[in-house]
Amino acid sequence: MTSSRLSCLLIGAFVWLGIQNSEASTIRDDVADTNYTALAALNDFASVGSFAAGLSGSGILIAPDWVLTAAHVFSGATSGTFTIGGTTYTSSQFFTDPSWTGNVYAGHDFGLAHLNSSVAAIPPAMLYTGTSELNQIGTFVGYGFTGNGLTGYNAGLGIQKRAFQNVIDGNFGLPLLVYASDFDDPHGVAANGFGSATPLGLEGCVTPGDSGGGVFIQQGSQYFLAGVISTIANLDSSPNGSYSDATGFGRIYAATSWINSVIPEPSSYAMLLTAGALLLGLRRSRK
Repeated sequence: MTSSRLSCLLIGAFVWLGIQNSEASTIRDDVADTNYTALAALNDFASVGSFAAGLSGSGILIAPDWVLTAAHVFSGATSGTFTIGGTTYTSSQFFTDPSWTGNVYAGHDFGLAHLNSSVAAIPPAMLYTGTSELNQIGTFVGYGFTGNGLTGYNAGLGIQKRAFQNVIDGNFGLPLLVYASDFDDPHGVAANGFGSATPLGLEGCVTPGDSGGGVFIQQGSQYFLAGVISTIANLDSSPNGSYSDATGFGRIYAATSWINSVIPEPSSYAMLLTAGALLLGLRRSRK
């Protein structure tokens, strides 16, 4: 099935069956959950925390005092909290991408929260500003409910940080703004939406809690933030994270100019910190 054909089907699903804001993930029914939680616990994804404002979701630290999340997580809130590394930080300044219309298919589902104090111990995520995400393996990281591809998510199982990996191989008709990945069925029963029907070892799908979480791609030995999780679409009767459901995310590529208009270029923070450390070292050596 081609991407364009699936896009039409998914848009139809939006009209007739509905879309849910995605808020952690469902997993393969034949793989242990500990594999998914272990992936999320890697230092590469330490920048992802839980974010609560109008809704409970996720967020990504992209500068010491700035969190990138999904615009719909704000939901008119005037205050929020970001929990990362076991510490909770507060925020009362929110900025929404001016092109956000409330329609996840139209893209621009991006929000920035300015923290009242900086996060010192955790390095911010590095932004991917390229255009080569398609057909790469994305690592999706967030907080929320879980379950498996056979049952869909179960709110009674609680919220925990998880990560899964899917090939980025689809879109909903606006590939410049939004990319997608479907949850392939290892049993070969559920319909395939995008690309290959063969699942990755840690294939999954977002559920309620992942909204605002990160989509990372690997370049060499470094992981870069390529997207912000926005929504879940379904081809069956319910967008519950079961096999064949699809994850949609906004591309960082489409938000870079806006992000840099609100805060200094996030990638520059890492360079500034490194330069500062080198300068301090030089001064001490001269003494």
